[in-house]
Amino acid sequence: MLTSFLLLSVIGKFELVYPKNYDCGPALTQLVCPGNTTPFDYQECNPEVRSECPSGFTCRKSANNSSGTTRYLCCESGRLTVADWFTEKQLTPDIIPQAPYTLLQTVNLAPASSLLRFPPIHVGDEVVVLSFTNYITGIVQSLTLTAQVNPGYVHVVTIIDPLYKPYAVLMNYNIIVGQPSQTINVTSSRFVAYLDNSASMPRMDSYRSEYVVLVYYTASQIFLDGATPSELATYHQNSNFVSEDMILGSTCSDTKCLFTNSALSPKLGQPLAGTVFYITTKNTVFTTSEDFTNASSYILSASLLSPLFLTFFMYYLL
Repeated sequence: MLTSFLLLSVIGKFELVYPKNYDCGPALTQLVCPGNTTPFDYQECNPEVRSECPSGFTCRKSANNSSGTTRYLCCESGRLTVADWFTEKQLTPDIIPQAPYTLLQTVNLAPASSLLRFPPIHVGDEVVVLSFTNYITGIVQSLTLTAQVNPGYVHVVTIIDPLYKPYAVLMNYNIIVGQPSQTINVTSSRFVAYLDNSASMPRMDSYRSEYVVLVYYTASQIFLDGATPSELATYHQNSNFVSEDMILGSTCSDTKCLFTNSALSPKLGQPLAGTVFYITTKNTVFTTSEDFTNASSYILSASLLSPLFLTFFMYYLL
């Protein structure tokens, strides 16, 4: 069930954000939500900005069947399938060829500080963290599936802003599942990351990023870029950085290629589960127009990371 909330400066306090009702003309009142679901009201919403839709609703493209015009309204979301979510967010088939089999039940993020632990994140949630200026990247700490996964290996791919440039890919892979389990501890895994900075972000007061989390299952371990276990062990011990070849391959420059034509895509197959949510932060992990100095993609380095992100990044590499 979708739960929209803001994380305020007062620790532990949450506030539901409800849109303001207003009178609309007949053109808007004739709009029909997808699947004839119920609109919250007929105030237009903008899917590109922080959602003001209340719990149980999300900003969806609605149509006037007689005129063919479309607008975005806060429409009921309780009956949305995982395919609906990924299709309406233009993730499937544009970026990810096949939608996940199921929605993730919840995602738990690493705490913003010792004083603030996030509640479980559900699909469509809006997480706002403006009081913690060093918090720039959501790190998945654990997740809960809708059903148990069999013994084997789980791989968690987090894509930040997959439809745009710049974007980032974080991958926790070869998470051992020793017995059937519904909850996956993501921190007990190998970790690689790639940050694209082929374009700069304009300097803004805050940054809203779309997070797509995909869970994959394989019966055996996967090896990135053809590396053997011993080669990977040496790589992780001796390097603080991640080559883009390990995630994107030498011929990919965007997320669509990652999921269709990279060496990694056939190793993963169709996602077992997935979700999408949004995080608004005071600062961003991406290069901004202020400090943008070149147009080349480069390695995710410690200079771009907050102390929190750097801590987790180095933890996984050890």
